[in-house]
This record gives sequence, C-alpha cells and structure tokens, in this order.
Amino acid sequence: MGLKPGDLIRRLRKGGKPAPGYLFLGAEPFYRGRCRQAIREAVLGAEPDETAKVEIDFSEQPLSDLLEEARTLSLFGSNRLVIGRNAEKALPKSTAKAGQLAQRSLANYFEDPVPGTTVLLEAVKYDSQERDQKQKLQRLGKFFASVPVRIDLHALSVKEAQFVGRVLAGRIGLKIQEKVVSELVEMLGADAFRIENELAKLALFVGTDREVTRDDLELLVPEARQSGLFQFSEALAARDRKRALQLLDTMSKAGMYWPMQLNLIAGLFRQALAAKELGLRDARQIGARLGKFGLRVWPARARQLAGIVSRFREKELRDALVALFEADRGLRSPRPDDRMVVEMLVMKLTR
Repeated sequence: MGLKPGDLIRRLRKGGKPAPGYLFLGAEPFYRGRCRQAIREAVLGAEPDETAKVEIDFSEQPLSDLLEEARTLSLFGSNRLVIGRNAEKALPKSTAKAGQLAQRSLANYFEDPVPGTTVLLEAVKYDSQERDQKQKLQRLGKFFASVPVRIDLHALSVKEAQFVGRVLAGRIGLKIQEKVVSELVEMLGADAFRIENELAKLALFVGTDREVTRDDLELLVPEARQSGLFQFSEALAARDRKRALQLLDTMSKAGMYWPMQLNLIAGLFRQALAAKELGLRDARQIGARLGKFGLRVWPARARQLAGIVSRFREKELRDALVALFEADRGLRSPRPDDRMVVEMLVMKLTR
C-alpha cells in the first residue's frame, strides 16, 4: 500500500530523510506538484543547484539509462535527484523475460542505492477512477514494487477537495463561506488543481476587503455559468413545469445553445434509468453503486438522480429518453424554432 501525499509532505517538511527512491502512481496533478517540490527541497535544498537534478524521459530512453545515471557520482555536490518521467514507458513490451530482467535490475539498484541520490519515477498517465485503467495501475505497481516509497495519487473525494479549498482560501486571505467553497468544488468536479486556479482568480478580483459571493463565481468561473442548466434539469427532475418554463425563458433570452444542453440532460436521465434498473433509491446508494461502474457522481448529482428515480417509473424514464432524442433531432432540423422544440420537451417530461 502506498503513502498518502499529505503524509509524505509533512514527513519531509519536518526534516525527514529522503528515501532512495519514490514512485508517483496516479494522475492527480495537485498533490503531485506539491510532492515533487517537497522531495526536491528535501534532497537539494530550497535553492537547488540545477546541475544536481537530472531528468530522463522513458519515451526516449530506457530504464537502464536512468539506473546508469543514478549510479553516476557527482563531482559538484553530495546529493542528486534523478527523475524518470513517463514511467509507464519503462515496462518492456518485447517479452516477459525482458520485463523480468528490467524489474530485477531495478530491484538490484535499490538493494544497494547510491548514498545521497534519490530516484523519482513518475507514472502519472492513468487515473484510478477510470475502471479500464485500474488494471494498468496495478501492473505498474507490481513492476515498480522494489521502489522504496510509493505515493498513490488518487483523485480527491469531495470532502478532501473541500478541505483543500478551505486551506488554500485561508492561505491567500480570501474571505469565502464554506457553502460557496462547497459549490465551487462541485462545479469543478473536486479537481484541486482547478480549485487553486479559480481561488487565485477570485482573490485578484475580490481582494481581501469583502467576501466572495455566488455572483463572483458566475462572473469568473466558467462552470458556474452552467448553473442555469442545473436548475433547469432540477425542475425537470421535480416535474415542476412552471419553474422549468420560467428557466427556459431566461436561458433562451441568454442565447443558450440547446443541442449541447439536451445532451447533458439526456446523460442525467440515462444514469437515472440505470439507477432505477439497479433498484437504487437514495443518493448515497446511487453515488456508491454507480461509482463502481466508473461513473463519478458528485453529491448534488446523486441527489438529483434520487429525485428522478423517486418521481419517474422505469417506462417513463425510457419515454423521457425517446423524447430527448426526438427533441435533439428537432433542434438539428433545418430552421428549427429552438424554443418551441424545448417547450414541447418540457411538456412531455413534466406531465
């Protein structure tokens, strides 16, 4: 089992001795950058000598080149950092025997590593949240099993991303309520890298004199501008015809491009049908079960799906998907009246 990124950062910043080797496994970029920085500072100091850092790209060079570089003693300093990027490419594709030999050569190095040299291998192409990529991550973990410390860079949960958002906002002196942070996290799919960027933009715009509002998100965060669509789909999920038509009016005046929006709503109803067929009822069940199929369902989405499941029978969900398909086809026909097409859809889904 690997080490959590936060644990590695805390350990090194408290003066812990760097390990001879680290493996980054997973695609999460926010903690990857911070872990890399923590390792670099622990090995080379706050103002590193760039000649003491060597980078090997496995897309262009084999694993043997990295191991040879790691065994090379420096003439200018006692500590060195050797980084292997695109470590997925280090696995030989020729024969099983070639893979075993490469794996053994890696294990031989870490049995007697060069003092003062730290090797960092970055296998960051695959996402553990993608079902078809989990097996590839497991294979990489097995191949690099001899690397002393493995850092698992999994996608952050909503709770973890909310914590990161609060910490980052506090560090830059941004006044923002927890509910606004939570909304930002859900808008950005718990992507901490994006959360950091958007908080920095908000800090430049708002400053430290006043609190961040929902209107600020609408103005600066692209995903916030889709909130009208969320409210529209929420009204459809609740079969609230009056509310849906009011939102349709507002969104049409704002120049909404409906084919794309109906595609997103169709995805919502497809997931609701899947949940209905699986016998799922509440948001917790829906989020957990669909997650096992590789579908990342955030709390707000899970609650929305639970509402649809409770209000629509299975046949009605199938009919809704047919209606959405027909509306999409209508929007793409020559000279369509977009508003009339979507109004007819609202009438069908809310009856």
